[in-house]
Amino acid sequence: MNLRHQTLFILTQLVFFTEGRHGGHNGRVREETKSLEELYAEAIAEGGDLLVYHGGDLPDAEDAVANAFREAFPQINITIVVDYSKYHDARVDYQLETGTLIADIVALQTVQDYPRWKREGQLLYYKPAGFSAIYDGFKDVRDGAWFSHVVYTFSYFYDTELLAAEGLQPPATAEDLADPQYTDLIASSYPHDDDASLFVYARYVDYYGWEWVKRFADRQVEFNRGSNTPREAVASKRKAIGLAGSAPGGIDTVRVMIGPNATSPYLSWGQRMAILRRAPHPAAAKLFVNWIISLEVQTTLLAGSSTRTDIPTPPGTLPPWRIRQANSLCFQRFMEDRANIE
Repeated sequence: MNLRHQTLFILTQLVFFTEGRHGGHNGRVREETKSLEELYAEAIAEGGDLLVYHGGDLPDAEDAVANAFREAFPQINITIVVDYSKYHDARVDYQLETGTLIADIVALQTVQDYPRWKREGQLLYYKPAGFSAIYDGFKDVRDGAWFSHVVYTFSYFYDTELLAAEGLQPPATAEDLADPQYTDLIASSYPHDDDASLFVYARYVDYYGWEWVKRFADRQVEFNRGSNTPREAVASKRKAIGLAGSAPGGIDTVRVMIGPNATSPYLSWGQRMAILRRAPHPAAAKLFVNWIISLEVQTTLLAGSSTRTDIPTPPGTLPPWRIRQANSLCFQRFMEDRANIE
């Protein structure tokens, strides 16, 4: 075998190995063209089971998603296990290391895990239908190793009625939260326990300095574990202001400081999702990711939190990736700097 033929042979074997490792694409991944009905049939033929690991605070946080999927595909036995992302990624790493993988899909806040898992060859290269419509900053553009299916937002929020009862005006900026008039009125998640909460506080430090932290520490803030806790404190009328979590919905008197006119930095990030390369149920996993990113789901179940660029936002609003104060891409860089965070 001459040198030219030997080189071609080596390159051919390299391509074969890479494609086998990542699902047969080697960077030439095309969007799925099969219909949901075809994918459903394949998932049934595979056995009809699916296990999703999803980051979140409460065990029932993804019940609406699971129930909607069951209604659409009743012959698929879906289980969505919700736990803190920092626990789920450790579970996945352990299962991969020990050859005991049971999860098919991982949808986590720990966005820094996905480039690492990709480098390690642990993610399936796959682009569901509609992948091209997802904001480029929220996906692995070239290979489809991951994408974001939903946007979550953390900021500060308040109940105007409760503040008025105290004779107080709402805080105009996050800097005002350190004002003595708001003492004993604020609930927050622990910033050291949740990286998204930590990011919000880190941005406040960048903007207002460590003196703000010293003054804020005197406000007798109620700290609890879980980004759900400030929302629950304000929704139950126990506290007037919530911080470093998501705001309660459906309460007319609650205002949340987000959007193009936000006076302070906040966080809107894309929750990353991927199919594991050694997933026990890859056909069911493909069905799920095609369904979750579909226009129907993104405009109904996930309306207002879509990662797709082809879905118009309500008048007067912008998608988070077009709002500097939302820090969507800054958060991804922040999460990758583990030495600084930990």
